[in-house]
Amino acid sequence: MRVLSIGEPLIEFTSRRDAPSTFDRRAGGDTLNTAIYLARLMGPGMVGYLSCLGDDPHSQWLRAQIAGEGIDTRFLLERPGARPGLSFVATDAAGERSFAYWRDQSPFRDMFQDSTDLSALDHADTLFLSAVALAVLRPEGREALLDALHQRRAQGAVVVFDTNYRPALWPDAATARDVIGRAAKLASLLLPSFDDMAACFGSADPAEAIAALRRMTDAEIILTTGGGPVLRCATGSDRSERHELPPPVAAVDTTGAGDSFDAGLLAARLAGLAVDRAIAAGARLASVVVTHPGAVIPRTAMPALPTNESLP
Repeated sequence: MRVLSIGEPLIEFTSRRDAPSTFDRRAGGDTLNTAIYLARLMGPGMVGYLSCLGDDPHSQWLRAQIAGEGIDTRFLLERPGARPGLSFVATDAAGERSFAYWRDQSPFRDMFQDSTDLSALDHADTLFLSAVALAVLRPEGREALLDALHQRRAQGAVVVFDTNYRPALWPDAATARDVIGRAAKLASLLLPSFDDMAACFGSADPAEAIAALRRMTDAEIILTTGGGPVLRCATGSDRSERHELPPPVAAVDTTGAGDSFDAGLLAARLAGLAVDRAIAAGARLASVVVTHPGAVIPRTAMPALPTNESLP
């Protein structure tokens, strides 16, 4: 197992565009979406998922979906009597989505208060998580996870952190800024979006966002701008490189765009692709994902992981 993704799996119900009162059931959750795409690009057994589900039929269905994607489920724990979180997603004519959640019952919220849960971090050299995962954890579990990630980083592990900011999950923006800043400080690779930085930190433009991030961390930073140019700062550098992307495609559903970008980028980096090629790989996967409903596209629609020679 090369990558361990950490977070809260959800059962996602996506409203059909031709019948808005009818919902399709899918596996969802930001770090699970990324894990699924990573497993598809990297191959079975290369990606694990650290989380918790219940023992009810819905949890069993979700566990089977995760295993069916070739994800290592050794660290997908089971808590008797628990129920999974739910997400209902609706999209407008431009493909922008809105969410309604039922996640208070999710057993992931109670993880990491027992050090046994954290032993899984020793089984992968690359650890991936998001601000959503940190937001939904109880404060004690969040602190334990951050401490364990700090230790693994000191031991040489790569910590990849997506700043995915969902205001409704936090008690207030100040708490979110504190926790996201602490996670950014221990990261090796930071994956923020300008939307996150504007909403949580008040950044007025991408350059200001980069400056704010550099005050938090020495990590490599790859900042997305909603389909516009991607800005990248090498580890410890204050100079940002601008990576232009192809013109945006017409979106059907933007759910999972950032999650799939993360996966395409990370899989390409782990395969040895240069930075510009890895950014292009992430953007290419995201451009396919937004043309399908739901966060996870059919396997038949997946673009292959490129090589250094196969991208323009």
